[in-house]
Amino acid sequence: MYRRIELINDPITTVGADGEVVHWPAVKAGLMGPGLLEVMEAWADKLAAPQHSIPSNARFYFTEKGWDEIGRQVVAAAQRSGQRYRVLAIKEKNLNVIFRDEFQVAGQPVRREGKRGKGLGK
Repeated sequence: MYRRIELINDPITTVGADGEVVHWPAVKAGLMGPGLLEVMEAWADKLAAPQHSIPSNARFYFTEKGWDEIGRQVVAAAQRSGQRYRVLAIKEKNLNVIFRDEFQVAGQPVRREGKRGKGLGK
């Protein structure tokens, strides 16, 4: 089982020094998205970035070891700081892994062949 933490930020409105009102939409993103410093500190020095490029539609998930050693600390930091979050779980067979280390994997969803694609019409 792989687990992913998504941080959730509500929409906000700010007023700049010039009086301009700026509306920021709600944002839901992985750990690299906007979030509170305490949450970032729970993982920043513990997870390594891949040494090669990763497709933009890939998502990062914790391995079991990564969840036990890092993911649980990230969730605890989110709870302490009031950062909204959600945890998504996916079975290992449902992810096409393109990067892996002991704490995390990056991958894309496995494409399943639909009913129409199996032996019809040939």
